[in-house]
Amino acid sequence: MREAACPSCGAPVTFRSSVSLLSVCPNCKSQLFRKDLDFEALGKAAALIEDGSVIQVGTEGRWQGVPFTAAGRLQMRFDDGLWNEWFLLFDNQDQGWLGEAQGTYAVSFRREPDKPLPAFSELAVGKRLALMGQRFEVADLRTASYLSAQGELPFRPPLGEKAPLADLAAEGGGFATLDYSEEKPLLFLGRYVKAEELALTNLRMPEGW
Repeated sequence: MREAACPSCGAPVTFRSSVSLLSVCPNCKSQLFRKDLDFEALGKAAALIEDGSVIQVGTEGRWQGVPFTAAGRLQMRFDDGLWNEWFLLFDNQDQGWLGEAQGTYAVSFRREPDKPLPAFSELAVGKRLALMGQRFEVADLRTASYLSAQGELPFRPPLGEKAPLADLAAEGGGFATLDYSEEKPLLFLGRYVKAEELALTNLRMPEGW
């Protein structure tokens, strides 16, 4: 864990991991890009929308026997509501994401695809794809708006921008997400889980409860 002063307001900003490239100052909300801890201020993140989440930066849990800590959050909007993506740092040095919306949880990991991913325009709901030795079916095609960020993240989030996403389903609760926010699409593999499977601790009480 390393700490430095925010160049905008002077408040302490902590990096839990050497792999995190960006942190949002908890005091002034400036986005701080790390060069190693010689910060570059990139503007301020919009205020998070209260969504009733009990997870917070610093929440701890366990997935498949490996402890993790929620180090940061991306808050996104879809046509049907808000979605959180919590950046997870695992004790075995892996990095993952915990997606959360209205009591639904999904753990995923970014993986390098074993072949070029199709263009978004080539996809249609119901189309079948083989990826990383698994068979998937396109379940949903939608556009995400990147609203805000909190804590540490492994990249600079495209706040204020929109990106196409493709959700793919596999048997047994597995899924894949194809993220077209960059020129080369990104692949995330994971599965839907129940809250009790994550053994979450250090949760917060939402406002108004």
